[in-house]
Amino acid sequence: MKDKINEILNLVKTSKFQEALIKCENIKDKLDENIEFLNLYGFIFFNLKNFEQAIYIWKKVIAINPQFVSAVNNIGNAFSQINKFDEAIKYLEIALKINPDFFETHYSLSEIFYKKGNFLLSLSHLNICLKLKPNNLSTIRNKIQVLLKLNKKDELLKFLNNVIPHHPNNTELYYKKAYVLSELGMNSQSLNTYKTILMIDPEYPFVLGNLVNDKLKDCNWYGLDVDLNDLKNKIINDKEIADPLLISTLFDSSELLNKASKIWIKQFKTNDIQYMPRIYQKKTKIKIGYFSADFRDHPVGHLIVKMLETHDKSKYEIYGFYLGNKHKDKDVFHLRIKKAFTKFYDVSKMTDEEIIALSENLNIKIAIDLMGHTGGHDSRFGIFLKKLAPIQINFLGYPGTSASDKIDYIIADKTVIPEKNKKFFSEKIIYLPNSYQPSEKNRTLSEKIFSKKSLNLPEQDFIFCCFNTNKKILPNTLKLWAEILNQIPKSVMWLISSNQEAKKNLIKEFENRNIESKRIIFCNKVPISEHLVRIKHADLFLDTFPYNAHTSCSDSIWSGLPVLTLEGDSFQSRVASSLLKTTGLNELIAKSEKEYVEKAVYIAKNNQYLNQLKNKLLVSKDSNPLFDNESFTRNIEKAYSVVFEKYINETEPEDIYL
Repeated sequence: MKDKINEILNLVKTSKFQEALIKCENIKDKLDENIEFLNLYGFIFFNLKNFEQAIYIWKKVIAINPQFVSAVNNIGNAFSQINKFDEAIKYLEIALKINPDFFETHYSLSEIFYKKGNFLLSLSHLNICLKLKPNNLSTIRNKIQVLLKLNKKDELLKFLNNVIPHHPNNTELYYKKAYVLSELGMNSQSLNTYKTILMIDPEYPFVLGNLVNDKLKDCNWYGLDVDLNDLKNKIINDKEIADPLLISTLFDSSELLNKASKIWIKQFKTNDIQYMPRIYQKKTKIKIGYFSADFRDHPVGHLIVKMLETHDKSKYEIYGFYLGNKHKDKDVFHLRIKKAFTKFYDVSKMTDEEIIALSENLNIKIAIDLMGHTGGHDSRFGIFLKKLAPIQINFLGYPGTSASDKIDYIIADKTVIPEKNKKFFSEKIIYLPNSYQPSEKNRTLSEKIFSKKSLNLPEQDFIFCCFNTNKKILPNTLKLWAEILNQIPKSVMWLISSNQEAKKNLIKEFENRNIESKRIIFCNKVPISEHLVRIKHADLFLDTFPYNAHTSCSDSIWSGLPVLTLEGDSFQSRVASSLLKTTGLNELIAKSEKEYVEKAVYIAKNNQYLNQLKNKLLVSKDSNPLFDNESFTRNIEKAYSVVFEKYINETEPEDIYL
């Protein structure tokens, strides 16, 4: 009989569970009291996903021998598989009383507490696991994820520095280290770590993209031309190389961005895709879910808040699903956004399946994705691929296609997605009548007074500016800025300083183009209420390309600061054009690099024309469609009603022109 058990054991070792089960069935009557056999028998059912039967058999084991810790632990694991976590914890705690140092039990408890969102308890059991088996990779991986959930990045960096020497060729650990370094603003160190990964594995997914991204954060353009060529070629050849947001920053190509997005979404698991049932009760409000990690003091939060507040609550129930955890307790925008919803849910600690179940239970009919392919590897785009709602819409947070047939529509306008570019979008287009971007009309200004002197700005010289993040500044943009500054000797360039390394590199690049460092003036990020006050000292905003100013453009227009943009071909390179056209300032849209420079120089040399532009902005603010929150929200609601009617009538999505 021992030979029979060994034969079954060998089948199990080779994952031939069905064969093993048949052999167990043939001898089970003779071994009904053999706990070693019964434990193996239960293990086979467990691996065949018959968890109830596995539990039944393992309970027979502990009835014979209550101290058989492996069986007690296995019962806990089986209950966990069917999401009966309380029962699972009960048996696993019994197992620990039998053997406090049983690795498998601590590991199982760490996973259960992780699923329940109790990350501190999960971490506690993982730390015990690491004492018992210091170099266990599964435990190391899980601890990394828990520390990320707890936002303990400093502790995580220390942990990785301790474990990597024991796994010197483990690219996964280096990748996590690089990510943490980048998050902590240690871009040069993360850059070196990515280089280490490429030395070990030149084809490791997304490393080159992350490396380039960290370069851009520091305005480190060394070897950028080679990097860009490499990125482009690898995307064309279907390689996992970079997230779409980075590609949109670097390339003015809707076609390339579409390709990058298709590659990006392959990483999300889409097993068991759920298709929502057609359930509708007449005379009920349409339930709309907004999903974002940016319901806070963030550009998306600034743009969306008034629209949410303006929604017609008599016709629509709007639900907020918060995917992030970066707000502060006193974040005014977070509190304001939260209040605007019919109901607000913090789902940041939920699994994809739990978020989907919540959306289903609430009977959400229209799910609005306010993030798209932002957030990097922290993205929750997988929830949309698994179908949160019968109608799913891409809006505002990401200027490009999702490249997924699970997203039905994208909200845009005729400027950001011209007819010729529709073929690069997987979604049907909802064309709003003015700009696709909402923007609040009535804003709170700081009482703080800024003088030019306090901002280190000259009293008389012309002040060019750009308040886009340093990452959007590319070599060609700076080259054109330098041309402009060289033609206007009595002028300065006023920029946001992301970090000291970026500041140093930008000054160096300007100096290489004969612009003295004293003509480049930096300011720090401040609350939006203060920023709107201080930017009034600037004369002309010079936009970046291919990734235009978005929120910073509408902020400048609202403040009466003219924005000069260079219109490109893709969504992200046409956003400023959309905002300027809505404002009635087509004259500030350049169609070529030559025209961009010429327009900037002309405005700087013609004070009367500049004042006309500024006056036009200030006088028209009340009538500017860009800040007409009521009309914008009614148009959005009209779009929602149209797409919902199509859904009810079982009509396929199609482009909608409002």
